[in-house]
Amino acid sequence: MRFELLLPRSLPEALEMKKTHGEKAKVLAGGTDLLVLLKDRKLKAEVVMSLSGIRDLNFIRAEKGRGVTLGALATHSSVAASPVIRRQFPDLAEACFQVSCVQIQNLGTVGGNLCNASPAADAAPPLLLADAILILASTRGERRVSIHDFFLAPRQTVLQPDEILKEIFIPEVSGRRGATYLKLGRRRAMEIAIVGVGVAVHLNGSDQVASKCRIALGSVAPTPLRARKAEGILTGQEITDQLIEEAAEVAAKEASPISDIRGGAEYRLDMIRVLCRRAARAALARAQGKQVEV
Repeated sequence: MRFELLLPRSLPEALEMKKTHGEKAKVLAGGTDLLVLLKDRKLKAEVVMSLSGIRDLNFIRAEKGRGVTLGALATHSSVAASPVIRRQFPDLAEACFQVSCVQIQNLGTVGGNLCNASPAADAAPPLLLADAILILASTRGERRVSIHDFFLAPRQTVLQPDEILKEIFIPEVSGRRGATYLKLGRRRAMEIAIVGVGVAVHLNGSDQVASKCRIALGSVAPTPLRARKAEGILTGQEITDQLIEEAAEVAAKEASPISDIRGGAEYRLDMIRVLCRRAARAALARAQGKQVEV
């Protein structure tokens, strides 16, 4: 495993390096995915560019009336512990807290989790629920891409050869919102999701009628996805256990899981139903102002 290591100290310097080397330069954030792929020879790299020296990319910033911005190097542990994230987007905090183990959470970044484009990326479902916007930078300038358009296939994104993920913007949510993320693995730590489910419920006025509902699934399709048909069953309706059951059934039909060493396709479909039911009830309770531990 031999490669040239680049150590830019600023974003402009990194963008110039990326322009020069293009696809040959693999971007290293926390390294918890990339170094494993290189070590196992599942990926080849002539050049590795580490962003660790660019402190301007490691931040969590809340702006009243706009939302929250994460620098691409914000770690899972910092996001999981952030008071503003825990208050406004508890599902994202839960997802980051469930990434692998404490050591990986301290190194791994939310930006790297997204750019690795694993179908099982834990940070993806909560950010899909929140309609996050990704800011991609190059020497040509910046462009904003909805997270819904970011993933193309396993380990493939819309990032161009000269681009780097700079920031993740999460728009502020008005009204009462409750959200949660549930992850199923074969063990409680050091595990990739067999199924990941995020649900967000928005309430306006009534404690039972959802003005809006979002359901996102991970590890059950080539890319993380929104279960939009299932969302439609709950949106604008009084949420009952029967309606939650119907939505969970439809969500399973929107998935296309594979069978692998971690679980069979049918098992994954069953677990989508189970986790959707649990997550929907927890999200509704949080929207109602109740304290819920998941």
